[in-house]
Parts: sequence; C-alpha cells; structure tokens
Amino acid sequence: MIGVLGRGRMGSALARNLAVQGKRVLIAGRTRDGTRPVGLASYPEIHCVPAPVVVARSDLLVLALPFDAAVDLARDGLLDDGRGRTVVDTTNPPSSVGGGRRSGRLLAELLPQWRVVKALNTVPAGMLGEPVLDGRPVTVPLAGDHPSAKIECAALLCGLGFVPVDVGGIDRAPALESLAELLMAIDSQHALRGRLGFSLAVPELSAVAPASVAWPDRPPVPVGERQRLAPPAVDNIRSTPGRPPRPSR
Repeated sequence: MIGVLGRGRMGSALARNLAVQGKRVLIAGRTRDGTRPVGLASYPEIHCVPAPVVVARSDLLVLALPFDAAVDLARDGLLDDGRGRTVVDTTNPPSSVGGGRRSGRLLAELLPQWRVVKALNTVPAGMLGEPVLDGRPVTVPLAGDHPSAKIECAALLCGLGFVPVDVGGIDRAPALESLAELLMAIDSQHALRGRLGFSLAVPELSAVAPASVAWPDRPPVPVGERQRLAPPAVDNIRSTPGRPPRPSR
C-alpha cells in the first residue's frame, strides 16, 4: 500500500499513475478531510482518507507537499509513527532556506523513525505519466542513508518509467534541491510548461542504480515526442563555402 500526503498537482498525478499500474493508493491533503477530489473519482484503486490514516497504513509514504507544510506535519507529530518504514521526500525548500541544511537534511532529522529518501523533487507533475523526452526516459536522482529504502524507492521510480540514479547519502539532498531549482529556471526561461528533465549518459545504467533493482521494459515513446530546445538564433553570420561560420561580435 502506497500512501501519498498531498492532493495538489504532484500528489494527484502520482496517485493516478500508481493506480493505472493497479497499485492501491491512500491519499490525503494537509487537513484531516477525507473527501475525494473530482479528478480522482474515476480511480477505484485510490482511497481518499484522513492524513493520519495514510500515515498509519502505508507501507511506503510519499511527501508530495510544499516544504513548509511537510515540516509542520513533522513538528506537529503527525509523522511520529514511522516504524522504520520508507518515506520519499519530494519537497523543495524556498530559495530563502539555505545554510547547507535544506529540505532533505532537515526532514531526515525531524523523522528519525523513518528511512528518508530524497527523490522526485526534480520531476515536474507534468512528467508523471509521460516520463520520456526526445525518445529517452528521464533520469531521477535519489539520495538516502538506507540502501534497502533506496531500493524500494528505485522500484517505485522504475514502475513510473523513470531511470533511478543513486547519488549517495541524504547529505546530497541540497544538491538535488539545487538541481530542481535550475530545472525550474530553465522551464521558466523557455516556457516549457513542466515538460523537461534530463537523461544521464553512462556506459551501463544498472551501475548507477541501487543494487537489486529490476529494470522494467521502457514505456513507448509518445507520438510526436520530440521536445528539444531550438538552438539560439545567431545574427549576422556570414560564411564562405568550405569554411566554418564566423561568430557574431
């Protein structure tokens, strides 16, 4: 049973795509209200319940909340009953939060009863369900201190069609948050509307994934999926035949 805390774009998209795989999902917002949003009504595998029920009954928990909301839940004691289970932290802190002790590290400190894995924070909600760009599956880095928890998280990512890459311990979380900030800046600069990601090129993908991860078949490439950025226009370039163009000044 997978639990999702957060019924916004990310949480709802994640729940829908897990339900399509036939997985049972418990989902809740930040309040104790267990009503079902209209966008999830057609998925019988998704059960909308109060947040304490999600925390108590989930085998794996995903925090798909704003950073401040996740911290508040942890400090309020809602997440105290970890029992050594895995929690996936998808949050990104505001830019004002810094000092080398950002979201992943802080939440790991606040959740000692859980095995915290930082992942999916570099993935826009629009990529869930279509994890392929330019014919290649999108890479998702993950960080955590517990190898078995990273294997569990990597299996979740593979099921969603992503390529998981183990980047080390939870001390790498600030680097993942900086990467997410960079991707959001690129998205804003080029008006990509959340359709962006990166694909890591290595000789053997299994060498960078957590051990014991079974690689699923890759999802088919959506028709017309060619999302490359157009090269920047260069003005005033003149070249003679057989010679390379001269750069503009």
